[in-house]
Amino acid sequence: ATGPVAADSSPLIGLAAAGAFDLLQRLPGNVPVTRAVHDEVMAGRHLPGAEELEAAIDAGWVQVVPNPAGADAFVQLGPGEASTIALAVEHGPDCLVLMDEPAGRYHAVEAGLRVTGLAGVLVAAKRAGLIDSVRPLLATLKRSDFRISGEIIRAVLEKAGEA
Repeated sequence: ATGPVAADSSPLIGLAAAGAFDLLQRLPGNVPVTRAVHDEVMAGRHLPGAEELEAAIDAGWVQVVPNPAGADAFVQLGPGEASTIALAVEHGPDCLVLMDEPAGRYHAVEAGLRVTGLAGVLVAAKRAGLIDSVRPLLATLKRSDFRISGEIIRAVLEKAGEA
């Protein structure tokens, strides 16, 4: 069985900004978010992600869970990243971490966790036949305020066979 997907704020906001938040629902496994991540996304009520996250919680496919005690071990990270990694550690190695922030990704890998980010979700969705093309989603994302480098966009297009 596929484990849960512990999601940090950035990929949630990015998927919402790309108009692809529902892709998360189609990933195997449930999607728990920590209270810290929930609060970070909700802090930008008028920004992409807040409405989508609220709807997903109401629909029951995203669960808000308390911040794990183990988050204190990652003092060099923000509360969202630290709590997401600690949550994934509690769930064990079958938990996938959804995180874009490089320092957070480094610590997640160091903790023996599988990590992917917004780009990885888009490529996986295309490979699974959930979307026809990543290009329009990336274009929508680029028009939003979400920061994504041209380098990452090129890499995603290449991995998706759309370069």
